[in-house]
Amino acid sequence: MPNTKLRIFFISDIHGSDVCFKKFINSVNVYKCDVMILGGDITGKFIVPIFEVGNHYRLKIGSDERLITSREELEKHLQKIRDSGSYPYITNIDEWGNLMRDRAKMDEIFNTLVKESVERWIEYAENKLSGKNVKCFVMPGNDDSYVIDPILDSSSVVVNPNEKIVQLSDLIEMISLGYSNITPWRCPRDISEEEIESKITALMNEVNNDHEVVFNIHVPPYDSNIDYAPELDDEMRPKVGPGGQLMLVPVGSKAVRRSIEKYKPLLGLHGHVHEAKGFSRIGKTICFNPGSEYHEGILRGVLIQLDKNKVRDFIFTSG
Repeated sequence: MPNTKLRIFFISDIHGSDVCFKKFINSVNVYKCDVMILGGDITGKFIVPIFEVGNHYRLKIGSDERLITSREELEKHLQKIRDSGSYPYITNIDEWGNLMRDRAKMDEIFNTLVKESVERWIEYAENKLSGKNVKCFVMPGNDDSYVIDPILDSSSVVVNPNEKIVQLSDLIEMISLGYSNITPWRCPRDISEEEIESKITALMNEVNNDHEVVFNIHVPPYDSNIDYAPELDDEMRPKVGPGGQLMLVPVGSKAVRRSIEKYKPLLGLHGHVHEAKGFSRIGKTICFNPGSEYHEGILRGVLIQLDKNKVRDFIFTSG
């Protein structure tokens, strides 16, 4: 008889944080999971310049400016920047000034730093997970450039499940989409609701009808309580209501919600909205969003225990 028990550890939205990725990979030893899933938005957003001045280095983040006088101290700052989800770049005042005026060159350097980071992560994952009886899925999200896909696809240990059907167990399959409905930021993988629905339909047409299905879809379903984010004004600033409270609105995908209502998957695994940690039921489907605090180096996740194709237990994790 097939094993009916399956333990899944799911996270999302680590946005370039070295320490969060390493915690994710090492979670297999802590949670003894069978399947580990990183559900999108894996890369960072910013370059942090470190200026070489003679034999020293100068680092300025916001109003905090530091003079770095040793290689050991430099390495500590480089790692601190990587852990926060940004990319350190050693440069000089003249080069940085030129880059600030040349968007194409800045984008080229940013993409190089992104690829180097993801390559290090894949190497780390392969070293840590090789020989272990665990399935590891790492999917790009709407905020991630397409330059990382070949790196994810090259691994023998990590699987990029985006737009694929993968087997989680003998009786459970998973479909995955790293896209989002259109956001105000027009991210690389923002697509229309019609395209999202079409992609889900195409995948579901290939699923084994005798199997349960897990939806690993980066964007949460619309109006599900795990998709509420601050409403923005025309200048992209959060709106504030009476009493100084942020005004929240649903920002999830209506196509994802319709698809969950139609296909009734066993689970919905989502991210995208960092502040919307929680779970929601849509019919028989339990949908999760573990939230994100990557900038603090905190890894948020959800550990889900399945047995006989049912959710027997789950717990949100933080560490």
